[in-house]
Amino acid sequence: MIKQTTVRTGRKQVFGTILCGVIALSLFGGAVYMAVAAVGRLGLVGQQLTMRVTDCEASAPATTSRGGGHPDLDCKGFVDPARAPGRGTRRITATGFSSEPVFGAPVKVAKEPWGSWVPVDQGDSNRLGRALSPLIPLAFAVLFAKVPVAAYRRWRNSGRLPAKASA
Repeated sequence: MIKQTTVRTGRKQVFGTILCGVIALSLFGGAVYMAVAAVGRLGLVGQQLTMRVTDCEASAPATTSRGGGHPDLDCKGFVDPARAPGRGTRRITATGFSSEPVFGAPVKVAKEPWGSWVPVDQGDSNRLGRALSPLIPLAFAVLFAKVPVAAYRRWRNSGRLPAKASA
């Protein structure tokens, strides 16, 4: 019995290389988005205020297809004039609460780079998880980026460049 092997053609190699490049770019984009969102949720940039919650409403269903889950809450409240000088008392809406905050109690919120208000993570494990979360898609992006980079290096070193061209 003869063992048959599949020989990859040039088209399949090019398609695989392009596919790996697209996946790597989308994973890099996801990592950048997660990093920017983490910066907002950790309160490292932008405006950070203390809000007194007056009411909350669910913006997503409380159950999932698997029977559990928590609703995503949008809470409205007032910012003290002392915390936002020159603006007076104003009402803001913060999105992304995982549990209902105590009404009337101060809650730290921060403005994300794209303009929405979100609660600042308080627990050490939440902060650590949020800070390290971009590393997962970044690691997979590096793995997928190795294929197009290696293909480019093979092409560059193969002698396909014109005689007087420099790389």
